[in-house]
Amino acid sequence: MINLPAELIAILSAPHTHAHTLTIELDTNLTLTNAGAHIVHGGVKYQAGFWQSKASIEQQSSPKIGEINIELSTVDSAMTALFFTSNWLNAPVTISKLWFNAAGQVAYNTTLWKGLLSGKSGEEGENTAKLTLKAASIWADFEAARGRKTNLKSQQLFYPTCKGMEFSGTVITDIPWGRDGKSIVVTSSNRNDRGATQRQLEP
Repeated sequence: MINLPAELIAILSAPHTHAHTLTIELDTNLTLTNAGAHIVHGGVKYQAGFWQSKASIEQQSSPKIGEINIELSTVDSAMTALFFTSNWLNAPVTISKLWFNAAGQVAYNTTLWKGLLSGKSGEEGENTAKLTLKAASIWADFEAARGRKTNLKSQQLFYPTCKGMEFSGTVITDIPWGRDGKSIVVTSSNRNDRGATQRQLEP
């Protein structure tokens, strides 16, 4: 259950309207709204006419990974050019909601969703042209694969002068560290003639 602030409850109980804003942090920030006219809020102008609909966003009481699609009109070629000339991958995306009072002034605003751009595709028809952006929530990065590889390059990312993994790529058999008894290490250089070149590891 989401508890609404008293300020918002007061707005909802009176005549009001609302709109959504979209901010994509490119080399030049893209600021859009799905309202019927441009909106100026916090010193930022949100342009109307490019972003017609709001992506379906479900608010959760706990962090949750999700993806949304953002459809933009590209009838104006400047919109397409913006994404060809900007470093758009992993660009931060913010979707907010604004409530307006009866006088048409922004009375309350809140951030609904934050994420990063992860993909894009274009579509052109006889009468339409659109760009579909895919964005993943900021929590997606927390589930990205992490870790280190057992090779020299990965080791030296953490310890630049260490050469402990220099020959790891030549080891074929597992090395039973810490076990009792003798173990045989077979490398790619001696696999064809083990009897002559096997080395014994003493415990």
